Amino acid sequence: MFGFLIATRYFRSLSMNLFTVLVVLVAVICCNSPCFGRDIIKSRNEHLLFNQVGSYLRTGRRIVAFTAELSIDTKLGTNQAVVYNEVLLNKGNAYNRFHGHFTAPVRGIYLLSASMLVKQVGKHILLDMVHNGVTIAVLRSGSYYNTQSSRSFPVMLQRGDQVWMRTSSVAASSVGYTLIGKAHSMYNSFSGVLLNKF
Repeated sequence: MFGFLIATRYFRSLSMNLFTVLVVLVAVICCNSPCFGRDIIKSRNEHLLFNQVGSYLRTGRRIVAFTAELSIDTKLGTNQAVVYNEVLLNKGNAYNRFHGHFTAPVRGIYLLSASMLVKQVGKHILLDMVHNGVTIAVLRSGSYYNTQSSRSFPVMLQRGDQVWMRTSSVAASSVGYTLIGKAHSMYNSFSGVLLNKF
């Protein structure tokens, strides 16, 4: 009887060991198969991607982008800042719709754009794009009907720098004329986006 119990325990232990070996063999074969192996690699890569995205978000990457336009006709005065009252996008809240200034929240390279369309026909009107009070670009309307002017270019801005549009200081003839305002037309617009933060 005692011998029978020992034999039973021995075979039970042997069967458990064989089962363990069988499970390990199946796992090895599956992991080395092309299909299952790709799934393992895909899962690992997705895990790494999620970690990278999480790390990227934790670094606090700043998103800055704005687009504003005129929805009402705006008469031009001397050295007048153009206030684009209809804000279509203001990610980062860097554009102020009350005075028309964009203030860079971080140091980096920004892409700035502006467009202009004047109500009067046959007049050359000039608008300056101003960086901290210094003109960096000039928009000039054509003398033909519905001639629109636009400019887009990258510029390096420091944190706190301001950019806005105003009537040109070299063209007194711009005073008294009117920029066309119409919602969702982008006839007269001002836009910017942060391309790269430093």
